[in-house]
Amino acid sequence: MFPDQEHVWWIVGAGQRVRHAITVRPGARPAGDPVTALCATTIKLPHETWPATKEPSSRRITERCPECEQHVEEQLERDRDLLVTTWDA
Repeated sequence: MFPDQEHVWWIVGAGQRVRHAITVRPGARPAGDPVTALCATTIKLPHETWPATKEPSSRRITERCPECEQHVEEQLERDRDLLVTTWDA
């Protein structure tokens, strides 16, 4: 990742059932830390799946916050180089 390139992660917050878009790199802050999604909702960063060979339960969650989706679409219209990644813990 290049420092001057914007990046958005679709992430399922701890205890959530919907993906939200965040601009804070997962893993840059400790699990359980609150972060603000693009929709202004505060979510907690999830804990890493253990053991690492186990499939994260968040992988099955595909529903996305509609407000976050709108923000991501608007950002993509302004910046086609925006990196968008789905992240699972």
